[in-house]
Amino acid sequence: MGVYTRFKKDPSGLRKLVELLESTPMSRRQKMIDVGMQEDPDYTQKALAMMMTWEDVMKLPDMELAEVIGKSPSARTVAYAIKPYAQDVTDRWLKNCRPQTAAEIKDTLTQAIQPRDTGAAQLKLVSIARALEKAGLVKAKRIP
Repeated sequence: MGVYTRFKKDPSGLRKLVELLESTPMSRRQKMIDVGMQEDPDYTQKALAMMMTWEDVMKLPDMELAEVIGKSPSARTVAYAIKPYAQDVTDRWLKNCRPQTAAEIKDTLTQAIQPRDTGAAQLKLVSIARALEKAGLVKAKRIP
C-alpha cells in the first residue's frame, strides 16, 4: 500500500494532499514529493500544479491580499513573512492592512528575525490563503 493511496481513495483526497504539501516545511515536503513521484508521478504532478506557494500569495490582487492579512493571527506573522523583501513589497503589504496593523508590522520589521521564523510565517499565510480560496474569497490556485 502506497503513501498516497489514502488520498486517492478519498473524494477530497487531492485537496487534502495539496493542503498537506502546502503546510509542510520545504525539507519534509521534498521527501513527500520524492515518494509520490516514485509511487504515482501523474497524481503527484497534479497535486504540485494546484499547490499554492508563497510566491502565489505575493502575487495576489490587493483585495485578496487584504483578506489574507486580515485573517492573519497577528501583525507579527505578516512582518516575519515579509521581512526579507525590498521596501516596495513591504509598502504594498502595509497599504493593504488597517492602520493599527500597519504600525505593528512596521515596529516588528525593526527587530531581528530568524530565517526559520520567516519560513514559518510564510507557511501560515499560505495556509490562510488556501482557507480563503476554499471559502471563495481568493481565486488563485483553485482546487476543483
